[in-house]
Amino acid sequence: MRLAVALLCVVGLQAADTVDLASESLIAEGSAQFAKSCAVGYCHGSEGRSARGPALRDRVWDPSELFRVTAEGLPGTSMPGWEDVLTAEAVWAVTAYVMSLSSEPPAGSAAIVELGAAFDSPESPELSAGALRGKQLFFDLTRERRCSVCHQLDGLGTPVGPNLKIAAKGKTPQELESDVLEPHGRIAFGFEQVQVELRSGETLAGVLAEETETHIRVFDAASVPPPLRSFAKADVRRQQTRARSSMPGDLDTVYTSDEIADIATYLSESAGGS
Repeated sequence: MRLAVALLCVVGLQAADTVDLASESLIAEGSAQFAKSCAVGYCHGSEGRSARGPALRDRVWDPSELFRVTAEGLPGTSMPGWEDVLTAEAVWAVTAYVMSLSSEPPAGSAAIVELGAAFDSPESPELSAGALRGKQLFFDLTRERRCSVCHQLDGLGTPVGPNLKIAAKGKTPQELESDVLEPHGRIAFGFEQVQVELRSGETLAGVLAEETETHIRVFDAASVPPPLRSFAKADVRRQQTRARSSMPGDLDTVYTSDEIADIATYLSESAGGS
């Protein structure tokens, strides 16, 4: 799905062919989307202060270029394109939020941008029989340990691990089966396991959800579902990132080989795999 030159009438924006990047409601929507999709786990840190990716705040941006990079990604880097995951309105909302963090936030007429680029809203593909079985297994509420406890796809599930619409994109079912059975082999960028040792003597490991100058928040992988725990930096003795995944390595005891194959097929078809 590529960007196409066209004017877009976006529901919720002020006009059919423009967007107001200074709109408080649009910026608020973008802030929420950024925290969910672009912050620590996806590189750019809380409020764009940087994590594994570059800082986004206190810089000068061209809004049209920022929109394009957010939608298409940057080939050859770890920056993914979000056009198959988010609607154009959501990408413009993220653009408005990042622009609000700029050293020169747009205001007045300078904040009004013509919509010269648009793309279709993401559509759910028609799934094969195997993929439909995999979808049922992915969200199976009868199982305490299930994929959706830690992963999200098409807005459903829990965003502890990477968004699988992004992480599974372009992968074959066989590659995804390998990812399930050998989670430490290929770790999604930004989701390396963080280990935290507290001054109280407690040690935990999991997924870093947010880090600020004063606090860290971690999904504790020792429990299912992983609880989100918050700690003051002053209470942390040591924090380190490890070259391993927090995803359990015994999912072959949770699912049969046929079930894992169906789940992999579901992920591949849903994310536009090869």
